[in-house]
Amino acid sequence: MFSITFAFQANAQGNTSMLQSGEPVKNSTPGGVGRLALPFYNGYLAGFVAISGKERTDLFLQGTDGHGRGLYFYTFRKLSAAGVPVYSHPRKITMPFTDKGNNRTVMLQAANGKIYGIWSFGKTLKWAQFNPSTYTFSGLKTIKIAGLPRGYSDYGIVQLKNGKYLLLFSVREEGIFSNGKPFPAKIMYTPEGFWPYEIARAGIYGAMIDELNTSQVVVKQFTKLNQAYYSLEGFALYRQGSKSFLISGSRLGNILVYDLNENNGAIGERKYAADSENILLRNPNVHAYAGYFYHSPGNQGLVTVGEGGIYYYRNTEKFSKTGNLIFRESQPLLQEKPDLYGGSLVVPAIADWDGDGKLDMISGNSMGFIFFYKNTGTNADPQYVDPEPLKAGDKVIHVQPGYREDIQGPGEARWGYTCPTVIDWNGDGLPDILTGDSRGKFMVYLNKGTKTQPVLEPEHPLYLNGMDMYGTWRVKPGVAKIGNRMAYVIMDRDDEFHLYWQLDKYNLEDGGKLKLTTNQTIHGNYYGGGTVGRAKIELVDWDEDGKMDLLIGTYGKQSIPDTITGLPLHMKPKRASTVLFLKNAGTDERPVYEYPKVLKFKGENLSLGGHSCAPVAARIGPGNRLNLIAGIETGAYMFYDRKDLSW
Repeated sequence: MFSITFAFQANAQGNTSMLQSGEPVKNSTPGGVGRLALPFYNGYLAGFVAISGKERTDLFLQGTDGHGRGLYFYTFRKLSAAGVPVYSHPRKITMPFTDKGNNRTVMLQAANGKIYGIWSFGKTLKWAQFNPSTYTFSGLKTIKIAGLPRGYSDYGIVQLKNGKYLLLFSVREEGIFSNGKPFPAKIMYTPEGFWPYEIARAGIYGAMIDELNTSQVVVKQFTKLNQAYYSLEGFALYRQGSKSFLISGSRLGNILVYDLNENNGAIGERKYAADSENILLRNPNVHAYAGYFYHSPGNQGLVTVGEGGIYYYRNTEKFSKTGNLIFRESQPLLQEKPDLYGGSLVVPAIADWDGDGKLDMISGNSMGFIFFYKNTGTNADPQYVDPEPLKAGDKVIHVQPGYREDIQGPGEARWGYTCPTVIDWNGDGLPDILTGDSRGKFMVYLNKGTKTQPVLEPEHPLYLNGMDMYGTWRVKPGVAKIGNRMAYVIMDRDDEFHLYWQLDKYNLEDGGKLKLTTNQTIHGNYYGGGTVGRAKIELVDWDEDGKMDLLIGTYGKQSIPDTITGLPLHMKPKRASTVLFLKNAGTDERPVYEYPKVLKFKGENLSLGGHSCAPVAARIGPGNRLNLIAGIETGAYMFYDRKDLSW
């Protein structure tokens, strides 16, 4: 039955393999339903509407990044056996204006069934009616917003029982996110280790209007500006009996709940969404743009979108003694026949993790998790299923820099940027994991399990001369065994590629900066500050001449090996995240590299967005060739057959 299920899924997708060169790897979870694959890494939950059925279960999402920009409509298909909503592949909707990713969308269905799109344009909102038959919008109309003390970070609109509309705005107290000055003038932390600015908090402004066809609205303050750090995100309406509640997410992941008086729009004291033990829920990823899904009385709950995924919290419809609304733990929203999805800014590694002879995938992401994708197929035709988060010391690995450990400040407290490399580091025959991350730390997770049942110890730092290993942030270490020694490559404090040699399972010795054949060091970036590091390094004999080369996944603004002509900053015809090949023209013991070349797919430069890409080379897929998988910013894993690549 297992193999029949897979065969049906593959045929249903029109493929004989889950790998098609130049395409995302497909999700092979049995039954053809898996984790919903967002087409963007940065975006919003725009709203729920009723088009395919009577209840408002159909979904609009908006992507704002360059890779996945646009408005997407998902048809509700069914509930899974566990009660999680399952959606179709999206239909992209054309906006009624030139979409540059700057205008937050809210999709609202009125009590009369009409559907409206509303967009933020600074001090105005623009709106248009949506035609569900043609999937198009009418002409735009404008609502001027007055009464705000400054700009707003997010907004929402809900319709009340009396037919009126409640406009809601997240307004931050006057303060500084950062001083906005370029590096090195930007001050990050004080000598005492504190962020030099107050962390700005936000609250709610709002107004009630009779209809959308209103020329101007004057808003007033609804709450104190102390409801959440940075911003409230999304506003959703939940009704239970005669009571009504307003639900909003937040940048750091807490979910706020307010009593709502639908007669006058008054908002009560802040409460929270909590779990069965009355512990406040914290969204798995940064941001929690909130919407409310209703299918039937026992099947309803909160849906949140953030960088790295979309999650469903089933509502128990119960309250704690302290007045918090109790939800079940989050579960990923589901989709029919999705691409394999890993969050955002995914960083894959390929290895036989569970000792069954098949090459599995281990992947980090911007959320700070490390996911395990089991290969239920073969190495020639791998079939990866929905991931499991790896644990270390019996706790799910979830790297979070928090208040102090991100170089860009506490506003990035929820980005982990885990970058794993998998190799038998301590020579015991079991695969271990070595990582870089958002903290600029370089750690090892040693595997103390068995070949078929891996068990990871908690993270442990690597040391150089007794000091914790240090280098630039968000770097995937390049690691390979060369002869009897283990080589380890990261980017050092000068933002240059640097070789180290393993002494033991925790200690390294300096092997010197890597250089080109011209004796030039290999620099990473044109800019400073948070742009440094970010390289995803793969030590591999890519050209199969017996010597370890470098494959480097880049950020779109990197300039390797120098600031004058480096790539991909100066890549023609257009810069983008790409994969660079640096041929080893020396020896493994004394490597020197030729000038980097951009990998090409069918003669065209690999162009994989702007924020990040992460290559891994493995004998996976057809032909027993050294093929390539590249993790990209939207969370997909692109497969490239070696026969289609050149450089």
